[in-house]
Amino acid sequence: INQCPSFAEYRPTPWIFNRHLMTILGVLFRPLPRIVFERIIVTVDNTGGTVALDWHIRPYRRQPILVILHGLTGGSCNEYVRWMILSASSKLDLCCVVVHARGCGQSKLTSSKSFCAANTDDVRASLKYIRSTVGEETPIFAVGYSLGAGILTKFLGEENSQCSLQGAIVCCASFDMHLTTKNLERWFNLRMYNQRLTNNLIQHLRLHEEHFSKSDSQVNLNNAYQSKTVRDFDIHTIVPQYGFRNVEHYYSVASPNQYVKSIRIPTLVLSAIDDPICPIGGLPHDDVLQNPSIIVIKTLEGGHVSYLQGWWPTSFSYDNIVVVDYIKARLKQMNYQWEKQIDAESIIDINIPKQ
Repeated sequence: INQCPSFAEYRPTPWIFNRHLMTILGVLFRPLPRIVFERIIVTVDNTGGTVALDWHIRPYRRQPILVILHGLTGGSCNEYVRWMILSASSKLDLCCVVVHARGCGQSKLTSSKSFCAANTDDVRASLKYIRSTVGEETPIFAVGYSLGAGILTKFLGEENSQCSLQGAIVCCASFDMHLTTKNLERWFNLRMYNQRLTNNLIQHLRLHEEHFSKSDSQVNLNNAYQSKTVRDFDIHTIVPQYGFRNVEHYYSVASPNQYVKSIRIPTLVLSAIDDPICPIGGLPHDDVLQNPSIIVIKTLEGGHVSYLQGWWPTSFSYDNIVVVDYIKARLKQMNYQWEKQIDAESIIDINIPKQ
């Protein structure tokens, strides 16, 4: 904590006067950094399921890696993802790779299962590929946002002491999906956020309709397309695809609050008390206090995946600074040193070898 000056204080943009404005401007205000990615497709299961990984550069040997997990239907095209890459690469010389959920980031869905908040196997398979690519000695860190933060938390708890990451940052997670869903169904949030998120999910389903229009599909597209809320969509798509008893069963299995106590690698949790989408009330405080691996920063303001700062917030957000500070402190704690190498022999081949 003493090595991370950004932990002491967050100064939000003074003229952003409420959490909704903060959340909306977090999407609209900052320009989209131009980054050219190199995409790798990784097979994640034995049914042909794949995910897309976008590398912002090819790493050189011993260069630390930052894995980024995006929010609902997001990807490397999102401004919060690209600003995180820009911050991590320019301030700490990290190589960043965005791990997409199935069918996200303009990638092709190759199986009859879409992404799911309870599924950590895709992240596990992606990290296995990244580890095999950069080697055992190279530090790998991960940061997750919103849905990606929840999946990352669940993964960390499941892996326990076997986790191959050297550190993780969980930003704006939904720790209790029952609580988050009920929060999104309040009158104002229903119209401000829930309907938009539902429309994004329906659009995602339409993009990959071919997989769900077959006779043996477990998804009723007519019902799914008529969904008015995220809960409706989950009932008609996720529950039948993954074999949950009902939507409440799905939310119970997917909620990462039950995995916090099992995390064994250094982990930072960053959330805003005024987050209008993912209530911080779902975080199990007793489990945090009893777990020496976890640091939690709760800010009064920040909205959801926003954290704008400065009078004219067109540059790095608070979460960008915090993530870099934390990883820098972890690398120092590990006594890890590396030198930038740009010669051809030092650049790592990120392509998956043919079988």
